This record gives sequence, C-alpha cells and structure tokens, in this order.
Amino acid sequence: MGSRFAAHLHLLAYRRVHGADARLVAVTSPTAERRDAFARESGATAYPSLAAMLPHVDVVDVCSPPATHEPVALEAIGAGKHVFVEKPFTGAFGGGRAARDALLKDALGSADRIVRAASARGVVLAYAENWIYAPAVQKEREIVEKTGAQILWMMGGESHSGSHSPVYGIWKHAGGGSLAGKGCHPLTACLYLKQVEGRARDGQPIRPATVSCRVHEITRLPGYRDRKFLRTDYDDVEDYSQLHVTFGDGTVADV
Repeated sequence: MGSRFAAHLHLLAYRRVHGADARLVAVTSPTAERRDAFARESGATAYPSLAAMLPHVDVVDVCSPPATHEPVALEAIGAGKHVFVEKPFTGAFGGGRAARDALLKDALGSADRIVRAASARGVVLAYAENWIYAPAVQKEREIVEKTGAQILWMMGGESHSGSHSPVYGIWKHAGGGSLAGKGCHPLTACLYLKQVEGRARDGQPIRPATVSCRVHEITRLPGYRDRKFLRTDYDDVEDYSQLHVTFGDGTVADV
C-alpha cells in the first residue's frame, strides 16, 4: 500500500531477501500515475483500491502516510491478510497543538485496535523497524545474551535534511515531526536492547518507567538563515526533539 519513497525502499529490500520466496505482486495507492509507474518498475500489478488488491496477496505492506496506517491495517486484517506496518506504527492525528493527554490517548487507542484485531483474526502483525537488525545492534544483543552484561546508558540519534514525504510537515497526516518520524528508530533500538538484557538475565523484559521530552521548531526561528540545505516547509510539527527514558531498573537512554 503506497508508491512513494518508503515503498521504493521496501521494494529494494524484498529484492535482497534470501532463503524465502518473497514476491511483490500488487500495488495500490490513491495517485494513479505513481501507482502505475511503481507497477512498471516492480513488475507488480496495479490495483485502483486496497479492496481490489486484497484477494491477490498474502501480506499487505503498509507504506502510506502514518494517518492511513490504522484504517489500511484494519481492512487488511479483516480480510485475513498478514500486515507489515512502516514506521511510525500509528499515532495521534488531531494536530500538533492538541492537548498532550488527548494525543496520548488517541495514539494508544489506535495501536491497541490494530493489535487486538490482528490477534483476534490470527494473522501476523509486524512493525517494520529496521534499526534493530543493524549489525551493531545485533552484535550488542549477542554480547548481552552471552555475557549477561548490564546496559547502564544508551544514546542514539538520527538526523537528515528532511523527509521525502509531501505530507510530512502536517500533523494530521504525519502524527508528529522529528520525534515520531526519526526518533522512533534509535528509541526502538534502545527499547529492544533493554528487553534483550532483561530476558537474558531474569526471563522478563526491562521496560520504560518514565519518559520526558522537549521539542523545538528551530527552522522557524526569526533568526534562522535558510541556506536551502534543510527542508523547512513544516506546518505544525517539530523539527528537533530530545527524549529521556528511565527504565524500570533505573538505567537510562537519551534519544
């Protein structure tokens, strides 16, 4: 589902899968021109809608904007299809100026509905987070599992010149800015490694206890000098964020 940047990245990844017969056979997206172009590039069949595509696939890979993740996933799950969901998994789409508690409630509710639907239907639901499979992260997993090492502090980050998505800077489509769109990668790696550590030592994952965060809109400061190196056409999302996580064992992570 989708035919822009994320879909092209996933296409390249599927072509490199070894040991499994993974075939991209169908594509759909709202824009016919892009949908047809992606079909020509990938060799897949283009369909005018998700409903039309579903009978022809085993798995739906959701590569559309975040605000569509829940409805697309639920429709695919309802049809008995396994689902991969691109990051961020889902979110709250009421706007960047909405109350924090309302945003949290909406995001958790959306995630819960997707997870419960997949469980009830008995299909695989996978979150397409690639950082945990990076060689450095997997090496750390191996060390922790073999030695019982304790992770005291982790720091991770991601930055680039701006998203390729035309709707990225609009909260009602993207569900947030740099924290959700970029911070999800290093954060997931941190959460993953603490789960590995806990299971290796005590059989139980170590989970976050507290979270604090600051966000900023640096490229919208009056004194910002726009040299055209960075994308700046944001509507109501942040372009910089800092996240501090304290885990149940008292150790910390900064993103």
